[in-house]
Amino acid sequence: MDTSVLLSDRKRTFLLSAVTNYGTIVVSIVVGLISVPIGLHYFGPVLYGIWFVIGSILGYLRMADFGIKLSTLTLIAQNPNASHQRVILRRSLGLLLEIAVFFIGVVLIVSRLFPGWIAILGKIPSNFQREATTAVLALGILIFFQLPTTAFTATFSGLQKVHWNRIYSAFNSISLLAALLITILIRGNLVTLAIFTGIGSLLIGIISGIHLFIANPDIQPRFTEKITDAPSNKLIFISGIRFLILSIASLIILNTDNLVISHCIGAANVTPYAVTFKIFYTSLMIVNGSIFALWPMYGKAFGNNDWQWIQWTYNRITLPLLIAGGLVWIGGIIFCELFINLWVGSAGYGGLLTVFALGGYVYLSSFGGSNVSIVNGLNPTSIVVVFGLIEAGLNIVISLLLVKPLGIGGVALGTFIASLAVNTWFHPVYIRYRTLKKVSLKIKPILIHTSIVAWCVILALIIVTRTSPGWTRFASGVAVIILYLLLSWKNMPGSSQNFIRDSLTKLLQPKNAQKITNL
Repeated sequence: MDTSVLLSDRKRTFLLSAVTNYGTIVVSIVVGLISVPIGLHYFGPVLYGIWFVIGSILGYLRMADFGIKLSTLTLIAQNPNASHQRVILRRSLGLLLEIAVFFIGVVLIVSRLFPGWIAILGKIPSNFQREATTAVLALGILIFFQLPTTAFTATFSGLQKVHWNRIYSAFNSISLLAALLITILIRGNLVTLAIFTGIGSLLIGIISGIHLFIANPDIQPRFTEKITDAPSNKLIFISGIRFLILSIASLIILNTDNLVISHCIGAANVTPYAVTFKIFYTSLMIVNGSIFALWPMYGKAFGNNDWQWIQWTYNRITLPLLIAGGLVWIGGIIFCELFINLWVGSAGYGGLLTVFALGGYVYLSSFGGSNVSIVNGLNPTSIVVVFGLIEAGLNIVISLLLVKPLGIGGVALGTFIASLAVNTWFHPVYIRYRTLKKVSLKIKPILIHTSIVAWCVILALIIVTRTSPGWTRFASGVAVIILYLLLSWKNMPGSSQNFIRDSLTKLLQPKNAQKITNL
């Protein structure tokens, strides 16, 4: 294929994926803005705090696929042959179905033999324990039923059609709000909310499968087809196990904080942390919105040995992501309290230490996202898994050590310190080693930008601690942000500046947007 045509196809794929991904993020933000105050008002801080904890458990239940969903995505991206893709999907569906049946049985048996297992959720008030127990069981069983359907959206991504993956993700967000509204309408409880949440996810998964097979008839599994050189069940499973462990490590970092808080200082303290965390995590989704689109593209380029494109993209995307992450950190310190007070009230604010630490985590994760997208496209090896577990372990240990003296701010600080210890150096070094120096990061602009962020964060902290909420703080904060953006732009290499200009031009031109829509 002609190089110019290939680059044009990649641009269209990236832009379409990026547009739909940001659309999904907008939907998620809107759903969160609506659902959190409604849910908090209906259930109250304690019961809604329990629902946040249940959501953390739900995150772990979704990992019961043993990473096969992510393995399916990567292997399909790396194997362009349609017959190989059919075999990968067929084998993945079979593995996921067996896993789902196994875990449904495990859940039923464990709930029967150990009726007091609800204690793992933390200090749940006795009058809410039965309701919480039933809600977790109902939601867990429905999530396991939905497990095999996750292969469908993963296949869309592997086929370089990430936009459909993100569209169905948006539908899932909408279904969460619908479940909450139905629960309130019929005056239900946590069990009602859990049932409607699970049913919504299951229906969307089934619809995505029907869509996949209608739109891509070549991908439909043929059970009599035998292809000896296609990825085996063993390869899919081993690759999946690595993704599973990395996903568990990520979940420990993202979800265990709620469990630590619930166990150590009570479920009522989960709500201010979870609300504050939601703002920063949503911001992180926005910052790294383009990364999800690049993962399968890196995988396809790796399968084609197109190292030049990987190197070019890696160095063009990393610094802009860091700038966006720094903007979240600085802006969060200055404006987060005001936003939360307007959104859900002062009870939802986690404090300055929590905001500082979570903002720093977003900054580090914006850098980590650029690296991880390449690592996942290459298919992670065991050493990546080891360092993922190291970060997760550090997060738990530091959070447990700091939660008593510093409260929820100490838990947030544990997340920040653990990421600082691992993600600042490991992935760039690993990528350089794994690609035999064909792909490497230019460090100097990164280091200069880090110093810019550090000074601006210090200025933001001074503003917040020395001024009262009001116009003075607002104006000073805006001035610091403008200074930060000007210094960041000046530090940015000309090639990255051109990359941003070109991308924004293409995204903002109605004519190009229409072309993308018509693809």
